[in-house]
Amino acid sequence: MSYKLNVPGMFSVPNSIVGDHLKLAGGLELKALLWILRYGEQQGLEALSSFLGKPEGDLVNAVQFWIDRGILAIGNEQAAYAHSATDIEKPVKTQIEAINLPPVRPTQAQILTRINEREGLRGLFREADTILERTIGHEGQCMLLMLHDSCGLPDDVIYMLLRYCKEIGKTNNAYIEAVGRDWGDREIDSIEKADAQILTLKENLSLWNELRRMAGIHAPKPTAAQCGHLRRWNRELGFGIDMIFAAYEEMAERTGKLSFSYMNKVLEGWRAAGVKTPEEAAAAKAQFQQKRQASGAKKPKTGAASPTGYSPSFDLEAFERSTLEVPVFHVNET
Repeated sequence: MSYKLNVPGMFSVPNSIVGDHLKLAGGLELKALLWILRYGEQQGLEALSSFLGKPEGDLVNAVQFWIDRGILAIGNEQAAYAHSATDIEKPVKTQIEAINLPPVRPTQAQILTRINEREGLRGLFREADTILERTIGHEGQCMLLMLHDSCGLPDDVIYMLLRYCKEIGKTNNAYIEAVGRDWGDREIDSIEKADAQILTLKENLSLWNELRRMAGIHAPKPTAAQCGHLRRWNRELGFGIDMIFAAYEEMAERTGKLSFSYMNKVLEGWRAAGVKTPEEAAAAKAQFQQKRQASGAKKPKTGAASPTGYSPSFDLEAFERSTLEVPVFHVNET
């Protein structure tokens, strides 16, 4: 039986989407891409979230799926998605580099051959069904086989990965694959390394939950870029949630937007000045402002140091101008 379109109006879909990526893409990834193909030249992630009724945090991963495969590029080099007063910061990718496409998916017959070659695969597939509380099917089997063969993850590490994804409620194949690829890149090839990585991810999520509770942020989970900032602020700079929230308030006062890049500048300045508590930060700021008023000084130059350690260490006006640019999506014709 053949089919033909029975509706007016059409838009283009690149051949490679169906030929190379359709089997790996999940439902949310496909919905996001179809919407972007139809409307993305004029609108951003906020409009996509409103149309699909999905949180922006979930859609970031769906869009990144196509960016990683070279299908989407970011049309604005200053930011990846449109900002608003309640936006969370989105990951920025200014250009598409060489993309390693996923290997050709094995057929069911090839998977059966591999199972006969290595009995552990049968147990891996069966345990995945149990952990995820669903049948992973052929698509899930291909994904697990790829994580083992291409990413180098041992079975016990894959078990830990699946349990972690189940615990945080992110059990779709696209998310599991993305985390698994990241673990492969980080050479997380033992249960000790996997345990340390999961602990780090949980610490990041705990910090995020505290920050969103204190600041009234609605996104349930941080993006990968935000996780990197949280980890660095906590582990490398030694700041707890009290100082992170203080940096958030400083950022909100100056920009009215949630920008982890701005917060990072604030926290780096405090670290350099030896400011360790919110009280010290407030005192340094007040002292700096008092000295400026007393001397009648004009606004200090960008990056100018102050004796109190409080200083706007970068061009606030230029930063704020850059966040007002509204980016668009572009499709790579392949």
